[in-house]
Amino acid sequence: MTLTEFVKKAWHKIYYKVIAFDYRIDRIIRYRNPKKYWNQRGGDTYFEEQEVEEHRTLRSQFITDEIKKLHFSSLLEIGCGYGKQIKNLSAKNGVFITGVDFSRPQLMKAKEYCAGINLNVLEADSESLPLRDKSFDVAFSSAVILHNEPEKAKKIISEMIRVSRQYLIHNEDVDKAFSRYGYDLTKTYQGMGFKIVRSSQIPYAPDPSVTQFTIAELPSRDLRFRPDQIRLQYH
Repeated sequence: MTLTEFVKKAWHKIYYKVIAFDYRIDRIIRYRNPKKYWNQRGGDTYFEEQEVEEHRTLRSQFITDEIKKLHFSSLLEIGCGYGKQIKNLSAKNGVFITGVDFSRPQLMKAKEYCAGINLNVLEADSESLPLRDKSFDVAFSSAVILHNEPEKAKKIISEMIRVSRQYLIHNEDVDKAFSRYGYDLTKTYQGMGFKIVRSSQIPYAPDPSVTQFTIAELPSRDLRFRPDQIRLQYH
């Protein structure tokens, strides 16, 4: 390695560490208002940041491939972002897909990214979904529950149960950080009497040990849980 190559490599390493630190500080300061945070960061900025990370694409492909193994005709993704999972799931023929997010920039990017796909998007907060009971076969979340404090997390889960007929599916990391609560949704649903169809780590994540992919089957189509009836379990 030449001196020039060494200096260039060292500079890139320092540069990206500074950028990563800047993102963490920004998130700590502004994540106190999640909707405002995602309205400012969502859309093109978040899309460009995520799409350069190959492990995120591999992780998304793993998740959606597992979901496609199930039999269903409609799916709701809460916190759908710019539509990464939705685009992969669209390859399952005959499935009606709806994405919900409270960030308009994220939904606008989803429409662009998923152009040509039969997709319905809805701007709403997942703790109070403007949807009828049992309106989807599947309710799905990816890195959504983990960012919400317990009372709101329970409201979101309660709403997912209310609008789903067959399955609840989650890609939710279990580690704790300033914006992560470390929920174990497999244990949570087991405690509620749900059948766990699948619970596994995600092999393509940088640290699979902190990942959790869960598929829970609803025991009854008429089942409902109020938020105060949900007992969140932790990893």
